[in-house]
Amino acid sequence: MAADPIQSFARAQRAHEHLSLMNAVHGADLVGKWVAIHLDKGDCDTRPYESKAEAVRYQRREDECAYMCVVGIPTLGEMRYFLDENEHLYDEGFSLADPATYVNPEAML
Repeated sequence: MAADPIQSFARAQRAHEHLSLMNAVHGADLVGKWVAIHLDKGDCDTRPYESKAEAVRYQRREDECAYMCVVGIPTLGEMRYFLDENEHLYDEGFSLADPATYVNPEAML
């Protein structure tokens, strides 16, 4: 997981690129879908999921991902903050892979 600011920025940049690509491919159909972003490097399988439960189910290690419901493409800073906070919550023992748990990126700002 990201240990320093450079790694944190790099993974946010990679996640942002993945979401931008998904937006270019899927357009308005992406809104309301879920994505799973791997917290180690910001990789994403670029597959939109219908629900958080589905996104969790298709991950090899569900507790190594941040799950986001797409309502728009976040800025690079918002993405970095979202991923850092998800990592922090996992480190504190929270179970974010639970489909009933939702971290709202907009509420964090």
